[in-house]
Amino acid sequence: MWSRVRLAVAEAEPGADQALDELCRLYERPIHVFILRKGYSPDAAADLKQAFFEHLLSKNAFADASGLNVKLRAFLITKLQSFLIDRHRHEMAAKRGAGKVAAMADLSETQALLAEPVDDRTPIVAFQRQWMETIAANAMKDLREDYAKRGQAALFAALAPFITGKGDASLAELSSKLDRPEGTLKSDISRLRARCQNLIREQVAATLDDPTPENITAELKELMSARMH
Repeated sequence: MWSRVRLAVAEAEPGADQALDELCRLYERPIHVFILRKGYSPDAAADLKQAFFEHLLSKNAFADASGLNVKLRAFLITKLQSFLIDRHRHEMAAKRGAGKVAAMADLSETQALLAEPVDDRTPIVAFQRQWMETIAANAMKDLREDYAKRGQAALFAALAPFITGKGDASLAELSSKLDRPEGTLKSDISRLRARCQNLIREQVAATLDDPTPENITAELKELMSARMH
């Protein structure tokens, strides 16, 4: 999806900008988390997130990704870091009133501290962790909608906690509650987990320039390593 959207934007196809906006906004939570970890207040972070997407949809901002083998996650975080640096430097220049762009070396010790993360996770790790959580949430949303369309919303709600192995109820209790044999429930859970894993891989594939099985697996490993921090 990422490579198709990039091509559509590059060729100025109708609806291309909207497709890019929808794709990127699926991952606005990681963007928001990164900005917060950089030390901005909640209100400032929300404003910066919106300003970043407006900036991102400009043709000049997107042109850098044209023809490159780059995944959506790398594109967004690189653009976001540059955007925040430029914003900060121009704000510093405005405050100084000299019309000059402040160099990074001109930042005071206090200003440098404000850019540090608020806990032991760095902004990048927090960004990657939220990216993985967003992918999982998107997969669960698709899975929930699929079960609902088949009239099995209640079954999904009962089985969903077992996807991660954190279900509080025992299979025996669930069997009694749903009037469904334990053996059938085991098969239901197995299918649910497999479908969720496939949907997660599909979500990851949509963010890669070259979504081969090997690249999807590598991206998942990298994202999962961030969740361990």
